[in-house]
Amino acid sequence: MTKKSQPQIPPPLSRRGGVVWLGWKLVIAFSVALCLLALLRIQLQYNSFTTLSFPLSVARSQTPLHKYSGDRPKLAFLFLARRDLPLDFMWDRFFKGVDHANFSIYIHSVPGFVFNEETTRSQYFYNRQLNNSIKVVWGESSMIEAERLLLASALEDHSNQRFVLLSDRCAPLYDFGYIYKYLISSPRSFVDSFLHTKETRYSVKMSPVIPEEKWRKGSQWIALIRSHAEVIVNDGIVFPVFKEFCKRCPPLGTNEAWLFLVSAISKLVFFI
Repeated sequence: MTKKSQPQIPPPLSRRGGVVWLGWKLVIAFSVALCLLALLRIQLQYNSFTTLSFPLSVARSQTPLHKYSGDRPKLAFLFLARRDLPLDFMWDRFFKGVDHANFSIYIHSVPGFVFNEETTRSQYFYNRQLNNSIKVVWGESSMIEAERLLLASALEDHSNQRFVLLSDRCAPLYDFGYIYKYLISSPRSFVDSFLHTKETRYSVKMSPVIPEEKWRKGSQWIALIRSHAEVIVNDGIVFPVFKEFCKRCPPLGTNEAWLFLVSAISKLVFFI
């Protein structure tokens, strides 16, 4: 005779309910732990960005704010050049006959390049190159570093009250007197910026330091009042993020967006 198998007695409902509830508690606890870790990571990332500072060889960090008390404010012309200035003959005519006390010139070129009678047709550019220039790669943060170097050098002269950033291909359309009166008489900076509806170069890795709604496109060729130039040089929030995440492939147009973001986060008032 074969033995009949004994029927399986199901566990009590209370026991099964306890096992299910224990499983849910473990899932909830694990989810809460993941959320806390994610929040902690975001906070640490934010703190690391906002506390970064830069050596004086890149830009003179924490440039003190100064009020100009003189009666001869100067325009600082800041040229960001690939090498030489192909339109130097036009600028020579622009500066000709102008009182040297009304302007100053600074040039960022490739390291080691010297402006003299062999490399430029205008004596106004003789020895006006920065001695601490760096190698610049288009579309990368080195362009911002070069611009900060130009601004920092010009800020050393307290009589420089307006700062005009120019490329080696920029040309003057008006005479010096008109530009001088226009910029000196204005209490505002002039920055080009607009919202690009098809912009795809924003990286989510920039958040939360740089929110996507503050992302703009524009031109880096600008005119700044002195207080705004000081804020740009002292920026330790936006630039570290650009240096970390803005690379050439794909190019993010760092210098085109960085300036507006600094102004937005610092709550500056620009004329756009």
